[in-house]
Amino acid sequence: MECFLRSFSQGTPLGIMKLSPSVFGLTPRADLMHRVVMYEEAWRQQGTESSKSLGQVRGTTRKPFPQKGRGKARVGTLRAAHFVGGYAVHGPKPGPRMPDINLKVYNSAIRHALSTKYAQNQLVVVDSLSLPNDLKLTLAERLEMLGIRGKKAYLMYGDLEPAEHLVRSADKFLSKPKTEDVPHGEKRLLVSSADLVSVLPVLENEVLVLDKAAVELLEEMYAMEELNAV
Repeated sequence: MECFLRSFSQGTPLGIMKLSPSVFGLTPRADLMHRVVMYEEAWRQQGTESSKSLGQVRGTTRKPFPQKGRGKARVGTLRAAHFVGGYAVHGPKPGPRMPDINLKVYNSAIRHALSTKYAQNQLVVVDSLSLPNDLKLTLAERLEMLGIRGKKAYLMYGDLEPAEHLVRSADKFLSKPKTEDVPHGEKRLLVSSADLVSVLPVLENEVLVLDKAAVELLEEMYAMEELNAV
């Protein structure tokens, strides 16, 4: 597998870069990625929802009707679930709602997400994501040269040191519609290190931009994993 290695400062091709088929060349599995996306969305839940049980609902405790003689179903309390103002049957309680998932399944879903971006021609590989300053205009010019200006992009670098200029300039991008002043529109940018990759950000962004170091790090982390995890 191959892709163009492009210059981040000029946007021009610098050469051809080989990609690992076990990381970027898999046939995407929607069921596997959906399972992991649901797992990652559970991270965002606070888990503080709580409903009242029968003993917590305010109301009378007397028996509202006689047990027999009415020709109707027996009623033991007006706080029952089928009455207005009653308790919730099997309602939510505070606690984590994160489903269990195997590490091999999670790593396999990351490979399938990366392969999806490659298959959909939404993967851009550049030489480096370094910037000389943290100006918004500098990053906007680089995105313009890459042809992804106005798109929701995920920029992933492979260096161990944080890309401070890149992070600060990306934080200045906001969601804006297309106008005369902003002909391409503007969307938020996401920046992270390659060792913090997860499935949901990769799939929900239109373009995935990796530098050369990020590609090497991802292949080092996931290329040797078993491919038959289900």
